[in-house]
Order: sequence, then structure tokens, then C-alpha cells
Amino acid sequence: MLREASAAIPETLWAELLASLQQPDESAAVLLAGIADIDDRCVLTINRVLWVPVECYLERTPNRLKVASTGWMPALKAAERLGLHPIFFHTHPNYTADPSSADYAVDEALAKTFAVRAGVSRYASMILGGSSGAPAFSGRVVENAQAIRISRLRIVGHRLQILPSASDSTNTGHDAVHARQILAFGKAGQLILSRLHVGVVGSGGTGSAVIEQLTRLGVGRITVVDDDRLTTSNVSRVYGSSITQEGAAKVNVAGANVDRIGLGTILNPINGRVTSRDPLAALRECDVVFGCTDDHAGRINLSKLAYWYLIPLIDMGVVIDSHHGDIRSITARVTYVGPGEPCLVCRGTVAPDIAREELMDPTERARLVEEGYARGLAEPDPAVVAYTTLTAATAVADLLERLFGFGPPDIPGELIVRIADRKMKGRRATPTPGHFCAQLDQFGRGDQPSFLGQPVWPQ
Repeated sequence: MLREASAAIPETLWAELLASLQQPDESAAVLLAGIADIDDRCVLTINRVLWVPVECYLERTPNRLKVASTGWMPALKAAERLGLHPIFFHTHPNYTADPSSADYAVDEALAKTFAVRAGVSRYASMILGGSSGAPAFSGRVVENAQAIRISRLRIVGHRLQILPSASDSTNTGHDAVHARQILAFGKAGQLILSRLHVGVVGSGGTGSAVIEQLTRLGVGRITVVDDDRLTTSNVSRVYGSSITQEGAAKVNVAGANVDRIGLGTILNPINGRVTSRDPLAALRECDVVFGCTDDHAGRINLSKLAYWYLIPLIDMGVVIDSHHGDIRSITARVTYVGPGEPCLVCRGTVAPDIAREELMDPTERARLVEEGYARGLAEPDPAVVAYTTLTAATAVADLLERLFGFGPPDIPGELIVRIADRKMKGRRATPTPGHFCAQLDQFGRGDQPSFLGQPVWPQ
């Protein structure tokens, strides 16, 4: 039984929907969406907008709409052909987004036809109200005659916006703790943070610092993926750890620390790697994912997740160039990946050939290393808590800037901080034509028979 539903949409398609609010009369469309089904929750990931042709409106006024079946039937055929879910969408320009009794009647009339024609088991509808400058939305998913409210809409592009449904409450439950923060972001902003579900891949030096900051910000849920265990050399950088916890799973160390802080954040620990399907699939309901790992294969998978499921990735790393104890440079990097931005492959941050080697059977890889056809395991790099923490804080600040819209309107997708030189630089880039990060028709495809286009996954 479905208990929770939300939706996500690329920024470019959201701009189309907002533009329709400038029409004096109501407008209608069928949104085609992928879906992420996670237990009793689902996320509708909008892939395209199919507007009702003008000639298919039987009646169209500022507060009334009637559409001929020819206005939406082709969209249902497209949904079935593409393996997507149709969502009946219409506007309430300059008016509340709450559904009227007539809207409920339309939903009831369309539900069976939409499900049968598109070959799906659910019916979904959405309303966009207000104005393009102050939009509001409502929506619901109907399954087995049970209606579930779509609680929020995630808008993904150069910015990350979270729009709660028109009926959402503004009570966060921890206003006293976050009083100074509310002065910065407002109560509505604190509500957004409290409803966020954030993924963190890797809970070492940068990852544990990200988790610490997200928890104190009041983020509602955090899913942490890591298969590593705490070592003595980790304790100097891993927040919440102690020397007595040597050998403990890092995700459990993170969970205990979040519980100790006691602000109500729910941490979901997953002892695994995102090079395997199940740990990666567990991130499908996140609003954003922080990449705090240095393996190439896992970061390629996280990049794909950003586009297929409209879940932006904030990837980070810090490199200390030191020779015999003399530091020559310290460079931190924070990269935002998602619709409108290139992936980590196109930026040259990760390499597919190294990723393939990482996924090899250890025996086979050892043989190829000996023969000179593959790289050996790298030696541990220098790491210092001040710089892993600075990198994590820069990444979390990047999320806040995109979430709350301050800073330049066109935020660079990558930030390079040359710490020893006290220099900071933003870098822009574009997706490579033909690469998965440039294939607009794949954005928001969601669950498909071949997960992220890969038929076989390592265990």
C-alpha cells in the first residue's frame, strides 16, 4: 500500500509549466514520468510535457476547463510506448492550487482510462496555481481507490528547489534549536531542510563532516552508504568516532553520532558500495546525494543516478601534494552534477578505463597489473581534518546556495579552492554531445528493466 509520494522535474520543464501560468485561461497537459518505487513510497520523475493542443479544448476559461479525449489520448499511447507514467496536469492561474470538486470529478472520470491505456497501475494528477513568480502546486496519486497526496516537488537544474505542496505545514518541531538559522533562511527554509532526504556516499573524512553539518542544519533523513570499517588512522578525521571504535562499521559510527546529537534526524545506514545495484538503488528517494568517495566506478554510477532519477550529485575531493613532509599545494574540489551540467566523466574527474579496472575480479586485476595492462592499488594519500572539513563545508554551502537561491543566478558547476594559495575559482563546462548527461530524453526515466542502462550488476 502506497503511503508517501513526491515528484521531481528538470528545471527546463518546470520553466514550461511556469510559463503556462501567464496564460489568463487554464491550461492542460499530460506529464510523462518515470517512477522510483521504494517499498511503500514512490517518486514521480517527470521526463517530458505533452501539452493539450488548442483545438482539443472544448471549454477554456480562467476557472474552468474541458478537454476532448483527443487532447490526451496520444500522450497515453506515448506513455505506454516509452514505459512512462502519465500525469494529468492543469493550471489554476492566479488562484489557489487546491483541487475543486470539479477537479476531483475529472480525476475520477480519467483514472481508469489513464491506467488502462498507458498500462500502469496508478493514476496521478497535478495542479499548478498562483503566479509564475509565486507558484503553488498540489497533486495526488491514486492506487486501489486510495488517494495519496504528492507532498513536494523537487526542481532540478543549476539550482535545486524544493516546493512543498500547497497544504503543507510550516512547523519544523525544532525552532528553538535553529532560531539563529531561521533568521537566515526563514521558517519556510527550515521546513525545507527538515523535509530533505540526503544521501551521503562515503562516511570517512569528508563524508562524516558532511553528515555532522547536515544533522545540525536539521535535515530530516540521511542515507549513508559505505562498506568500510573504522581504523586507527581514521579517528583523526571521522566526526563522532573514538579510538575505542576501531573495527566498527563506519555507517554505524555515523548513526551513533547522529543519535547522540539528538535533533531528530533519521539516519539509514547501508553497509555496501554504490558499485552494486542494491546500495545504489537505495538512494533513489533522496533529494540530493553527496559523493565523498574516490573510486571512479561508484562515482560514474552516482552521475547516472543524477540524470535518470533527477537527484543532483555534489561530488567532492581534496588533494594534498606533499613531499617528505613539505606541502606544495592543497586543492579542494566541489562539483555539482545534474540536468544542465556535465557529468564527472565529461569533466574529466573520473575515467571509464580506471572504473573498469576497479570492477575486475581481484585475481584477474593482479595478473593484468603484473603484465602492465592495469594500474596497481594506489598508496594512501595525505589527509588532514582541517582540509577534509573545509571541503565538506564548501560542499554543504554549495547545497544551501542552490537550495535558497542566493549568490549569482548562474552558479558555476564546479568550485576549485587552492587552499595554500588562498584562491577560489568557479569553473563552467557543458555536457559532451551524445553522452548520457546530454541525452534530455533520458532525464527522469526512473525505474526501467535495465537499471541505469546496465543489465548486469556486481554483487
